[in-house]
Amino acid sequence: MAIDLITTRMEKELSITRGNHVKVQHIQTLVAIADAGSLRGAAEALRKSQPALTKSLRQAEDDLGVPIFQRSSRGVIPTELGERVLVRARAIASEIDRLDDEVAQLRGEQVGSIEVCVSPLAAVKIMPQALARFHAKFPKIEIHLTSGLFPNALKPLRDGRTDIVIGPTPPAGMAREISVEPLLKTPIVLITSKSSPYKTAKTLADLSDAHWIMIGAPLGPGDIFRKPFIDRGLAPPKATTTSESYFGAMSLVQEMGAVCTFPLRLLEDVRQGWDIEQIQIEDTLDPLEISLMSRSGHPLTPMAEELANAVRRRVATLNHEYNQ
Repeated sequence: MAIDLITTRMEKELSITRGNHVKVQHIQTLVAIADAGSLRGAAEALRKSQPALTKSLRQAEDDLGVPIFQRSSRGVIPTELGERVLVRARAIASEIDRLDDEVAQLRGEQVGSIEVCVSPLAAVKIMPQALARFHAKFPKIEIHLTSGLFPNALKPLRDGRTDIVIGPTPPAGMAREISVEPLLKTPIVLITSKSSPYKTAKTLADLSDAHWIMIGAPLGPGDIFRKPFIDRGLAPPKATTTSESYFGAMSLVQEMGAVCTFPLRLLEDVRQGWDIEQIQIEDTLDPLEISLMSRSGHPLTPMAEELANAVRRRVATLNHEYNQ
């Protein structure tokens, strides 16, 4: 019954024109070719002959009525329509893999893997203890951790490549198709190097002409430094340097005397060994909320739900400590 539901959904989602559908059995072929970048590599990965793989690809393209790949000097690359098909194909392939895991887990087997994307604060403060608790109970389940912040962390979640994201809560406009469960809040502070003239700043106005470092992509959590300036009628400074890493940002702050927003709960754990100073300004900044995110309408597998519960228990301990 579950397979039938997935098949029906996939055929609807992969429809390009009325009456043209790719069949479930072709999904593995399409994803393997895209991953390998060549028919030969995909055939080896699937342990099939290249002629059989080519036939399967031709059938998929005939069923859809559009070319999915085009040959190039570097192998095969998706067409423009093929890129859109592959987004859906990967999501459906992930759902089928999760179905296999879920059925086995419901039988009591410890099989499968969980893909988790975490922010630096979650990686330092939440996941070590949560994973220790989880692995003590389920030692055979594989956990794959990656790092990321919104907006970049949300696309793999929507596409089904990630099961859980634990990190800053995205704005409502970015949370389409995503279930967001708030976990904890951390104060946001400003940091600079101990040799920076800005370390004695008392207000945001004193930092208007500072060199600012932004963590992550524009519209991400590191972009929050602009709002406090705007709220106070000040022209927001422009970050001329960005870093995808909190620790990379700390290096830049230390060497350049730049200014950067930083979660206080993370700073408490990582500031040792850095020539970093917290700027004690009078203005208050909005706290950063950390949430657990998953895809709306796609229940977690039993093991992924167990991991989420381990995260919740760890967060409950942290919140108790912070509120004392």
